[in-house]
Amino acid sequence: MSADAPPIIAIGGLGGSGTRVFAEALRSSGIRIGEDLNGSLDNLWFTVLFKRRAWTRRKPTDAEVARAIRLFHQAMTIGLADAISGADIDLVRALERDLLPGGTWNSGARQRQVENLLQSAPPAAEQAGRWGWKEPNTHVFLPQLDRLLPNFRYVHVIRDGLDMAFSGNTSQTQNWAHLFGLPEEEGMPTPVGQLRYWLAANRAATSYGHRHMPGRFMVIRYEQFCARPSAYWPAICALAGGDPATPIPSGLIRPSTIGRSRDHDLSVLPQPLLDDLRAFEIDLENVADPS
Repeated sequence: MSADAPPIIAIGGLGGSGTRVFAEALRSSGIRIGEDLNGSLDNLWFTVLFKRRAWTRRKPTDAEVARAIRLFHQAMTIGLADAISGADIDLVRALERDLLPGGTWNSGARQRQVENLLQSAPPAAEQAGRWGWKEPNTHVFLPQLDRLLPNFRYVHVIRDGLDMAFSGNTSQTQNWAHLFGLPEEEGMPTPVGQLRYWLAANRAATSYGHRHMPGRFMVIRYEQFCARPSAYWPAICALAGGDPATPIPSGLIRPSTIGRSRDHDLSVLPQPLLDDLRAFEIDLENVADPS
């Protein structure tokens, strides 16, 4: 991995963690985050290549993930339209057949995103500088992305664990729990499964990032950022290879559903799980504050 390469920065976190705010921040600071985005500013080419139905049922091989990374990097830098092999076209077309509206896999991407991916071209000269993306599922593939992308940087967004336990966004738990050693248990209340996944996935991302990506990894508590965005903004800009003095965009923070857990009965959550949550949050308090 070349330290001289322009930084590539990604943003991820559990679905519903507020990652859109940070995608808006990157884009406003001049970073190209993709042309095929949904309303949440997710890069849908990443979704096509990584959020595969098959991978929600089994662990992907290292070679499969490496191939997805190669295709995504190529699409975002030089495009695939004039530089893709027949075998890679076959792979992408197979993924297309799963997607809506012709298929039944509701990943968030649609078949038209596959067409856009295959027709991708090099960015215009004025957009060919720093780039990155936001897609919540990025954290699932963090070790492979770090090993294979040059000068890779990553921002991991964490939202309050109790609020996330009662979130209606359960897709990551359903799709990826098996990758974190969390077996399905019949009759388990949804908030318990959600909180188990929140702990396992966030522990995996923060552990890897702090151990293997010093200086290239950042954890941000969503609630703390909403309360003090100016404390975090310079560090985000610097991590992305930009000017820390860049003014923070006006109207960036529009927090919602903070504290939703106060409207729910917490007794559904076992005390050992709550103790585990508190221990992890204490660890976060020691590393996630830039001041």
